[in-house]
Amino acid sequence: MKEAAELAEFIRKSSSAGELLALADLEAEFGARTLPVSGPATEPDQFPALVQEAILCHNDIEVILDDSGGAWYFSERFMTGAYARVMLLKGQGPLKMMAEVIREHSRRYPRPVLLLLFQCHPFNLSNDVIRLCLKEMKDKPPYRDIAHLTTSIGNIFAYSTDHLDPDHAAMLAEWADVGQAENP
Repeated sequence: MKEAAELAEFIRKSSSAGELLALADLEAEFGARTLPVSGPATEPDQFPALVQEAILCHNDIEVILDDSGGAWYFSERFMTGAYARVMLLKGQGPLKMMAEVIREHSRRYPRPVLLLLFQCHPFNLSNDVIRLCLKEMKDKPPYRDIAHLTTSIGNIFAYSTDHLDPDHAAMLAEWADVGQAENP
């Protein structure tokens, strides 16, 4: 129990700094220690049991899976599941991160994304990187569903054609950018 609490506290500390932890990170920190799990010292094959114990005994400890099925751990005391997902996507590069956020907004909400969003925390992309990613999305088949439009006041929004039709996306972007402010 004590070891699971220490592991949970380590995850919390990393989460408070805005970081996700992979299983390898946890093993590097705790695997070399002699940590009993209700008895003998923790062997490498027992380490996943310690992680599971930390998750079961500490309700704030969560796991999120990456595209390859790799587990990443975080504490909901310090970050939401949505923020953890952004951190996971951020680790896959700006192109994939932007595309997945745009797709998610188009599918879930449904609405286009103001590209200025990607200049803000937690994305922190420069205008040049955003422009380069938009250009690459046009040229690469896996990103051909990503389209962009410009509102009447000149702001650029992006959306997925798999989830939003161009006219609907244009209307939503115009409303978000101009209509809401003009119609209090």
